[in-house]
Amino acid sequence: MSNADNISVIINNLEYKIKCNESEVDLLNRSAALLDIKISEIKKASPTITNDKAAIMAGLNIASMYLGQDDKIQNLESVSDELESIQNTLKFEGDS
Repeated sequence: MSNADNISVIINNLEYKIKCNESEVDLLNRSAALLDIKISEIKKASPTITNDKAAIMAGLNIASMYLGQDDKIQNLESVSDELESIQNTLKFEGDS
């Protein structure tokens, strides 16, 4: 890792020092903030949940969000490919 620094993030009221490439500091901070928010939401909804379980549930929620977005991207790419095919067909028929 070039230009790696130790970055401090707070998640669930605990400080973590994470070695991070300079170009990824913003992404790390936003990721930590999202994880912290998700853990807080879970703990608010289930006050008796352990920190470990809240962290696992938050991780699963974030993974689900990510995979859902990935599915949407794949669907959009498929629609884009279909539209391109239709445009090429129309262009070919227009040239004839």
